[in-house]
Amino acid sequence: MRRFEHAAAGRQVAEAIVVRLELADGAVGWGETLPREYVTGETLESVPRDIEEFLWPAALGGDEAGKELPATDPGGRAITAACCAVSLAMYDASRHCFGGRTRPGSGPLPPFPAVRVSGVLGSADPARTARRLRMMRLYGLRDFKLKLGFDDDVDAENLRVVDKRIGKAVRSGKCTLRVDVNGAWAESETPDRVAALRPHGVCVVEQPVFGPPEALIDLAGRCELPLMADESLITAADADKLVEAPGKRVWLNVRLSKNGGIWHCLSIVEAAAGAEVPFTIGCMVGESSILSAAQRQLLWRAGLPRFVEGNYGTFLLADDLTARSIRFGYGGKLKCPANAGLGVRVDPRKIARHGTLVKALRA
Repeated sequence: MRRFEHAAAGRQVAEAIVVRLELADGAVGWGETLPREYVTGETLESVPRDIEEFLWPAALGGDEAGKELPATDPGGRAITAACCAVSLAMYDASRHCFGGRTRPGSGPLPPFPAVRVSGVLGSADPARTARRLRMMRLYGLRDFKLKLGFDDDVDAENLRVVDKRIGKAVRSGKCTLRVDVNGAWAESETPDRVAALRPHGVCVVEQPVFGPPEALIDLAGRCELPLMADESLITAADADKLVEAPGKRVWLNVRLSKNGGIWHCLSIVEAAAGAEVPFTIGCMVGESSILSAAQRQLLWRAGLPRFVEGNYGTFLLADDLTARSIRFGYGGKLKCPANAGLGVRVDPRKIARHGTLVKALRA
């Protein structure tokens, strides 16, 4: 990876689990997940175990598109990252069911939404933030997320840099600015810190503290700006609590790896849309084009989110796992995905170069 930082972690290597599924008829599907212990409690070690113990048996006994895979184990522990990898591989392999622009029993898919990817700024070096922001503006990006939570001096300087470059555009509505704190603030100080962001034109504050949905709902009621749930939103049950909250001042950040793949994400998005709660389709830092392609499939079915993050490809990765890296175009625009499966061709040579075979399961 090209280095990326935020309050919870700094990353120079993308650590993923990739699943290759081969069906009896020879069709092959690929899935990917990036487990984060501080997000769902899952790790690079736990995901293969959960696939073998829970998801592989469920895949053998369920529908071939992966709709019925569980997002939790029998004890209620989240296995959403593991579920994502397996369900995407099943979705990709089931081209005879989802190969065209129709869904069984539901007619034609809607037009691909006209979405724009956000630029994400995260660095403990404000000079680097300034350089990245300049490049993003030259590439036509309009929506920006700034990572906060480093320390007060760095955060203040990052805000000053961003305000200097796009402050007028934000206040005039030509650009948007939101911030992501990755749980770095204390609950007691959050309302005052949120109030201080209002003059900068910030529209929403993502995950200022870590905690369950109920804690974030309570905190949102004491803040001048809406909050957005990320690490507080893992399962559909979490989503139900957030969208049913009085005042509905918590937005949702829905991510494939975090929330269990396309089908589980769709259930969360549908709950948000039904309650008129804004939602973002986000990503994990370091996703390859496997997950980028899956995100486009989700967007095709989810309707129009408030913001989109992802499809960064080799803008962020030093290499990719596919023959061609999937990236957003000028202005952050995304193209409609290909018809068959996820619509990408995974390069086995790159898998061999970057990966190690962890486990093979057969039936």
